[in-house]
This record gives sequence, C-alpha cells and structure tokens, in this order.
Amino acid sequence: MANSDFSISLRNYAGVPVVDLVGEINKQTLSKLDDILGKLARAGHYHVMINLKRAAWDKISVLNPLAKTARLFQSHYGNLNLIAEPDQIDSLLRLKSLANLFRFCTSEGQALTRILKIPGPAASVSKPSSARLAEAR
Repeated sequence: MANSDFSISLRNYAGVPVVDLVGEINKQTLSKLDDILGKLARAGHYHVMINLKRAAWDKISVLNPLAKTARLFQSHYGNLNLIAEPDQIDSLLRLKSLANLFRFCTSEGQALTRILKIPGPAASVSKPSSARLAEAR
C-alpha cells in the first residue's frame, strides 16, 4: 500500500477519543499518529482508543516508537487502548516491549468498558450491616 493510501481520522465514542488508522503503518505515518496522540494528551485526554482493524504493517517493530507515548498516558493514569482483530492482537503480543504498554481489545465497546471500569453484575448481594449505625449512636 502506498503512503497516500494511509489515513488517520479522529472521532469520539461515548466521549472517548478514537483514532482510526486505515492503510499501511510505517515510520512516516506513525509520526502523524504520534503527533495526534500528543495533542490529545496536551488537551487532557489520557484514555484513547486506536482502531487498528483496517491497518496493516510489515514489521510489528514499526510500533516501537509508540512506547514513549504510551508511557506518557500511563504516567497520567490513562491508557492507549488498541482495538484490533484477534490475529492482529496475537502479532502485537509477540513484541514483548509493547505487550505491557497497551490494553488490547477486540471492540470499541470492550475498550470503553475497561476505560469506564464498569463492573459486571454482582455475584451476590450481601445483607446490609448496621455496624456504622452502631458507631454513630
């Protein structure tokens, strides 16, 4: 794929920035992505989704420069959430230097759930306790 076939678009999903990548990722296109991520971080967005489902790469190591940006997001208690197909996630996890820097998700909904830390249904409901009421008396 030629560089002209590469596109980056920015949109929101439930208030969370989503960067859609379409086409071949290389060093030049990655610098564009890094620039957008830097602008989002400076604007206070430390939870960002990067949709890689329509992106491709020759060598997975091309994503190594994102490590510095991912650490910046983590230093502000945020994360870069990479959304990809399961086979893409498998190839991304092969690069040990990136495995702990990103959250890997198969959908935007899954990423949003992790970002919002929406708990699952309670396993059981405990009986209300009157311990605090006894202290107040």
